Order: sequence, then structure tokens, then C-alpha cells
Amino acid sequence: MAGRPRKSVTVHKGNRSKEERLNRKIQESKIKVDRLQLEEGAPDWLSPEAAEEYMRIVHEAGKINLLDNIDRAFLAIYADNYGRYVTASRELQENGLMVTTESGEFPSPYVKIASDAATQIHRCSTKLGLAATDRLKLIVPTEEEKSVNKFLRFLNKGR
Repeated sequence: MAGRPRKSVTVHKGNRSKEERLNRKIQESKIKVDRLQLEEGAPDWLSPEAAEEYMRIVHEAGKINLLDNIDRAFLAIYADNYGRYVTASRELQENGLMVTTESGEFPSPYVKIASDAATQIHRCSTKLGLAATDRLKLIVPTEEEKSVNKFLRFLNKGR
């Protein structure tokens, strides 16, 4: 799809009639999905740490109705990589950044695992809106009613 992504009614600042805004709100309400599958629990294939992170995100995102069932796959990928990152970080703390073998000293394979997991965490968290800056792009306070145009009185004065 070419062009700019479509904006939510609450974010769009262009001139729209009340009817156009109402139609957009109706369209947006139709794309909202339930959260039941998210709240049932983490997928059973996740590690205990990943499952705990999964449920933490479901709980916190539920406060602002941020995620729904369609986000489940991205959330599972995020949580899985979170678990990998935690495991790799623990290994690096215990055994250090370098591994000594008969051939010499090499970087630990856990450095790459942690780096790759951190990259995936960042990508998924952006898609899910987990960082405050990403949520600001998704959630904008509703517009307050515009005040009366201060120049309108000059138009009426001449009549």
C-alpha cells in the first residue's frame, strides 16, 4: 500500500464533517478484537521466564486495552526472545564473555544469542506498542472542542 498509513479518528487533524468522523469511528470499532485468548495464559511452549513476561505484558497492556487476540503471536515471539535474552545474560555473567578452547580464546556464543534476542525484543515491542514512545503514536487524548474563532466577531460586525 503506497502513501501514508491511515490515522485514527482521534489523531487525524484534517477537516472532517461530523458524519465522516462518525463513520470512521464505526469502522475503527469494527476492527477491535477480544482479549480472551491473551488472558487465558501464555502458550505452553514458552519457558517459565518467557511465560511470566508474557502474562506481565498482558496484565499491564490490559489496563489501557492496548493488545488483543491478534497480537498473540507477536507477544509470544517477544516473550520467547525475552526468555532467551535472560538465559544468555545469566550465562555471560557466570562464565564471562570469552570461551577458552584448545584452539584459543573466542567470544562466547551467548553474546550473539543475547544480541539477536535483544534485536527481536526491540522489533516486537515496537509492533506491540510496548515502549512509551510507541504508545504515544497509538494513543492520543481525544481532541477538546475547538474554541470559537476569535475573528468570527469581525465578520458579524459588518452586518
